Parts: sequence; C-alpha cells; structure tokens
Amino acid sequence: MGIESPLVNKAITGERARMLLLTILVLATYLFLAYGAYSLFTSKVPSGNDFYSRWRGTRALLLEGKDPYSEEVTLEIQRGMYGRPARGDEDQVAFAYPLYVSLFILPLAFLPYPQAQALWLSGLVFLTLATVIIILRTFDWKPSPGGLLALSLWCLLLYPTARSVVLGQFTIPVLALVALALWAMQRGWDFLAGCSLALATIKPQMIFLLIPFLLLWGLTQSRRRVVSGFIVVMMALLLISTLILPSWIPGFLAGLGQYRLYTGRYTGSRSPLEILFASLLPTSISSGVAIFVSLLLGGYLIFRWGQVAKGREQFWPAIFMTIVVTLLIPVQTGTTNQVLLLLPLVFWLAQWAKRWWIVLPLSLALLMGPWVLFLATVRGEAEQPVMFLPLPLFVLTYLLAIGLRNSTALRGRGDATS
Repeated sequence: MGIESPLVNKAITGERARMLLLTILVLATYLFLAYGAYSLFTSKVPSGNDFYSRWRGTRALLLEGKDPYSEEVTLEIQRGMYGRPARGDEDQVAFAYPLYVSLFILPLAFLPYPQAQALWLSGLVFLTLATVIIILRTFDWKPSPGGLLALSLWCLLLYPTARSVVLGQFTIPVLALVALALWAMQRGWDFLAGCSLALATIKPQMIFLLIPFLLLWGLTQSRRRVVSGFIVVMMALLLISTLILPSWIPGFLAGLGQYRLYTGRYTGSRSPLEILFASLLPTSISSGVAIFVSLLLGGYLIFRWGQVAKGREQFWPAIFMTIVVTLLIPVQTGTTNQVLLLLPLVFWLAQWAKRWWIVLPLSLALLMGPWVLFLATVRGEAEQPVMFLPLPLFVLTYLLAIGLRNSTALRGRGDATS
C-alpha cells in the first residue's frame, strides 16, 4: 500500500490536470468562436430571430419588470426585429415559450443583443458537438478520429441542424437533453434521465409524444425514478417561474392560440402529411386521406408503445417511430424540430459503419438532398412546406420497410432496456 498509494495519487493528479487543461481549451475555443461570430456576423447583421424573441422577453422581465407575454413586450420584440409592428400575415414573434426557458439564457439577458447572439450561436455549435458524443456513447459507437470529425461536421451541416443554429433555435438544447436522458436511462441513472426530460419541455411541441412514452416505459419497467426525476424538476420549474411571475401560466396559455395561428401560416395550417397528400391527390380527398393516415400512424404508435411496455418489442425502433410521428402529424411543427432525427440517423450509420459503400452515398444524399430542395424551392428567404417532408419520410420508410423487421438494437450499452 505504501508503494501503490503515491502512484494512485499521481495518476489522479495527472487525470485532474488533463481535465483542467481540456476544460480551459474548450472554453478558450468557445470564446474565440464567439468573438469571431461577433466580429464577422452578429455585430453587423443581427439575426437569430428565434433567439431574439426569448432574449428580449427575458430582458424585459428581469431588467424592466414587464410581463414577457404582454402585448407591450410583443410590440417591443416586433419593433426590434422588423423596425415596426408586425403585419397580420407575418410571424408575430411573441415570447410564446414556457417562462422557465429564461433560465437557459439568464446570463445573456444582461448583455447587448449582438454579444448575446454570438455567445448563443457559438454555444449551439458546441452543444451540437457534445450531443453527437452523447449519442455515440449511447450506441457504443467508437469511430476513428477522422470518422468522428466527419460525423460531427455532417451533423452540424445537416439541414435542420444548420438552420437551427442560424435561427438561434432552442431545438438543439432540446435534442441535447433528450439524448442525455436516453444515455442516462441506458446506464441506469434514471433520476437524471427524468430531470433531463423535464428540462426538455422548454419546447413542448418537440417532445409531446416522447415524454409520455418514456414515462410510461419507466413505470412499466420498474424504473420509477425516471418519473420521480421528471416530476421533481417539473415542479421546481413551475414553482420558480410562478414565484418570478405569478401570471405566467394564463399568459402562456392565452398566447398558444395565436402562436398556432401564425406559425400555421408556414404550412397553410396543414400537417406535413396533409402537405404530402395535397401534392399527390385531388384536393377533395387529400385532407381526408391525411387524417386517416394520421389516425393509423397514431394507433400504430400506441400499439408499439404497448409492445415495448410488455417487453415484446425493442426500445429504439419505438423511440424513432415516436419521433417521426411527432414530426409528421401536428400542424404546429418546423423543420428545425427535425434535429431529433439525428438519433435514428446516427443509430443506423453506426449499424452500417463498416459498409462504407452504403454509408457514404446515403450520408451524402441525406446531407445534400434537403439543401438542393431548399435552393430549388425557396422564395425570398422563406422555405416552402415541401421542406417538412424529405427527412421524416425517409426515416418512416426505413422503419416500416426495414427497421421494424430487421433492425436489431445494439446490445449492451446501446440497449436502453438492458
């Protein structure tokens, strides 16, 4: 023991030094990237519209004591973005999120917008890279350094990810929290998983099906700490938000109707499935067919949930189907929400990793295809409804044609139910 202890202490000290050096390096790189974004971009052309609404609402709440859901603050956000009140046919850019989203950007609310935006956008890039690592750990995939670099760039440049970064979207934090929850569940850290799921509710429309499924899974698999972690953090978020602004829940709920109304203009108040069938069928029947298919998918999803709860089916295909249905059925959706598709896409790339002649053309098609379609259909700066279809339909097709029959969940670390 007298000989081993100094060696052990030296190893621990060396590990701490490496971790400290890595932390300093990451922080320095982040600040350098943020400074570059500020110097070249945000100080000259402030944008990141989705972030601006939340930043301005949080700033109004903390520094001015105003209700971020009020018409006054909404008008201030509109003037900050448009230089005038928004027209009726435009995005009203209201605060529109649960109040506790402000906790995610609290320090940035005290900074001028160009600096805050640069730090936020750079943070989204780093968070995307961290999420890729979490997903790889979950699926127990250890690519080579070159493969990791290529995969990271691929994930960053994928259409929904790149669009999320440019717009300053909160979809990437939601993806990171969902990935963290799945990773924690896979390792048996169920309370952490539940906490992460509660935090992911900052954008409820992204996870309104995932949350019930994962909580149901936790209950039926005797993993109740997933549920308890979710409840504890959810109650804390609601309590803190209510103490800060007692009227926030009525204000938030009152704004949901208007939010659905003006965000629905991007799709003509149609779900992606309605958009698909409207392009294939006569107008007189397309809506009915879309509703019928939506009901079929919803019923099929519930059936899959039941099978997983009984231990008769695999966990991951059910997760992926839940993500796809979340993206295809609701009217209130967005292409940025499709960052959740990184989970099934990376999962399948991991399974096919050794077959480069399949992975290379497939990954290039998934990367380039949506961008080509966007450039071919864009009008001004607005993406067209067709952009809601390619990636979700690819994943759905894979699940129905191949995945549910032949996909074998990665064992051990890749199997959340093990």
